[in-house]
Amino acid sequence: MDKQFPAYYCQEAFIDVVLPADEIKIDESNQWLIIGYPGVDGIEFRVYKHKRDAAVYAYYPIDDEHIWIANSAEDLISKWKEGKIVL
Repeated sequence: MDKQFPAYYCQEAFIDVVLPADEIKIDESNQWLIIGYPGVDGIEFRVYKHKRDAAVYAYYPIDDEHIWIANSAEDLISKWKEGKIVL
């Protein structure tokens, strides 16, 4: 995998907001990397697999929809710690 992400485990919520590198998966469409979870409603944090873009999207499986939430995994972690991620 060409893209690297800083792993972040949230002690308060007991979830991997950003997974360790060996746990990152490719989605069923082979277009997205699943890099973490917020721990609600089956939502996944994803980035495009093939694009240089580092933007992180929340994937809502019920609606089959991707919503931009951060410029990068580092930005996601920062926003998570500040309580700025609203899903």
